[in-house]
Amino acid sequence: MATISDTAFDRDIFISYAHLDNTALTKEEKGWVSTLHIALQKRSGELLGRKPDIWRDDKLQGNDVFGDEIVAQFPKLKVMVSILSPRYVKSESCLRELRAFQEAAKVHGGISLGNKSRLFKVVKTRISPPDEQPVEIKSVLGYQFYREDESSDHFREFSLVNNSPTYQEFIVKVDDLAQDINSMLRRLEQGIDPESGSGGNGEDVPPEKTVYLATTTADLNPDRDKIRRELEGRGYLVLPSQELPLDNRLRDTVREYLRRCKLAVHVIGDKYGLVPEDEETSLLELQQELSQQSELARILWLPSAFRSDDARQQRFLNNVQDQAPSQPGTELLTGNIEDLKTEIVSELVKLATRSPQKDDSADSDDRPTRIYLIYDEADHGEITEIDDYLFKQGFHVLKPVFQGDEGEIRQLHQDHLRLCDAPLIYHNQSSEAWLGHKMNDLLKARGYREGEPFKAKAIYIGGASNSAKEGVRSLDAFVIKQFGAFSTDDLAPFLAALSAEKGGAR
Repeated sequence: MATISDTAFDRDIFISYAHLDNTALTKEEKGWVSTLHIALQKRSGELLGRKPDIWRDDKLQGNDVFGDEIVAQFPKLKVMVSILSPRYVKSESCLRELRAFQEAAKVHGGISLGNKSRLFKVVKTRISPPDEQPVEIKSVLGYQFYREDESSDHFREFSLVNNSPTYQEFIVKVDDLAQDINSMLRRLEQGIDPESGSGGNGEDVPPEKTVYLATTTADLNPDRDKIRRELEGRGYLVLPSQELPLDNRLRDTVREYLRRCKLAVHVIGDKYGLVPEDEETSLLELQQELSQQSELARILWLPSAFRSDDARQQRFLNNVQDQAPSQPGTELLTGNIEDLKTEIVSELVKLATRSPQKDDSADSDDRPTRIYLIYDEADHGEITEIDDYLFKQGFHVLKPVFQGDEGEIRQLHQDHLRLCDAPLIYHNQSSEAWLGHKMNDLLKARGYREGEPFKAKAIYIGGASNSAKEGVRSLDAFVIKQFGAFSTDDLAPFLAALSAEKGGAR
């Protein structure tokens, strides 16, 4: 096989498509493929700094005619974009183009560089069932140019027509496609051989630079794409690098991907998703199950409502909510995707810098007991007496910070939860939502602590009494309600549990 550096490529991109998919609805409009071609040409040119050579067979015949003169140029072609549709998968001419490029690429440089294919799959129209996709391209990760209609079984193709509700989605997806193609073009132009990269499949990328970003349901694919773009932009390898096989190879394939990672991320919504053949649970649930069995850190993101109209998904959501907080290395999040992206990057930085050696000081009898005094900035002036008293009793008091980068503040909070012997939450002027978040953080903290329980936990309610404060209770922590002046007796039960020779996971 001729290597990449030995191959003289003189053509950039060929678009393979069925002519039926470029039929305009009106005389004023351009065909869908023509629109994509123009948009890709413009965006790729901006990224490359030159006009890319993008070409296709634009003859106007109604049938699909296989062109030998096109195939003759494939040995010197860098990448092919195949536009999949129901017509494409039935067109012998399109399939012959696909096979011809694959065969030419195998001989001239290889069909893949690293974990990326030189064959790009654009899915214009939903293909049902998905197994009808050509075998040559079925495993290639695709760019889906449509979205499912949540209220029906219909779907909506992305359109660049002005005032189209999917106009922006078309632009974003073209940008994804252009950036990935341009990355491949640059590697080809630099003559990077598969052998000199990452073993042809990214195998030598270290686990701390590799993330398993679980495939999710169609409604959450745009959010997953945002996370993938963020991670790849920071230099991380995101797996799966190919479409997951929906047959008896599925479990072994997922396990192999997980083996190469230090972190798994699951974006879980209110839809159950497809159930692979020979399986009883959805692909969403199966991936979560397999990552749970692996020895790696995990971040699970769930919708804030934790509600689904699908009984199967509601059962899955309930199980995740109940079990995740007690699973070592697992963090359960809700909220917006931007917060999730921040948390993922924070976790990856922590995994990369974490020492494999155990912190001997954590088990030392000589070090002072650490109490993490958790409070909101609004209560900063209220905790002075508690802070001073704990210090005078010989405790090392960890406290939150409120100024600085959001990711660094969150990281310090997690580090304090990991290092402390006992957390003490103070609540007065802070909101009920803030208190709820901090109480949830205590449940999730066993993940940061590799399963080690706290010696004691307490929630101190101060300030003026009201019905919300009176209603705070917990089966998991001491709840101290002091609506008058601070008294050292208030903390006595908490400190007694903490100072006991064997602290319980109260």
